[in-house]
Amino acid sequence: MHRLFLSGTAALVIALASSGACPAGELRALEPKPAPALELPDLGGETRNLADWRGQVVLVNFWATWCPPCLEEMPSLQRLAGRLRGQPFAVVAVNVAETERRVAHRAQQMGLDFPVLLDADGTAFKAWGGKGLPTTVLIDRDGRMRYLGLGPLEWDGVEAATAVEDLLSEGR
Repeated sequence: MHRLFLSGTAALVIALASSGACPAGELRALEPKPAPALELPDLGGETRNLADWRGQVVLVNFWATWCPPCLEEMPSLQRLAGRLRGQPFAVVAVNVAETERRVAHRAQQMGLDFPVLLDADGTAFKAWGGKGLPTTVLIDRDGRMRYLGLGPLEWDGVEAATAVEDLLSEGR
């Protein structure tokens, strides 16, 4: 008789993956502080910098293709980006530690039309204080971190969309 032994981590990953439902995320207000530097290549090979979006409210989402909660929230990010098109708002997805080919394939499958940056070795994720995926930071027009999203959120739902709208209205 063969027995299968799993480490605690492997068992947890299997349990979460097979449960079908992901725990809801949490959106926390932060004491405003300057956002860390962010300079990474996008899927087209162009180096992008957080300063590219100066004067806009920016939603920076750290994610991975192997992360079910990350994939769960991507459609709501796409809907929010579409709804706010033409306003001073940008969604920037930062993939953590995966190959460009894998990320490009998944971004195309999901129909993402916002910038996807590649944090090939996870350095930016660590510099931004990331501990788990997905992690999202809302940055105001002055470049200050104002909200932290931990876990999957409905970005076009009432709570998250209200936070974005509040930041947009501050600059008017």
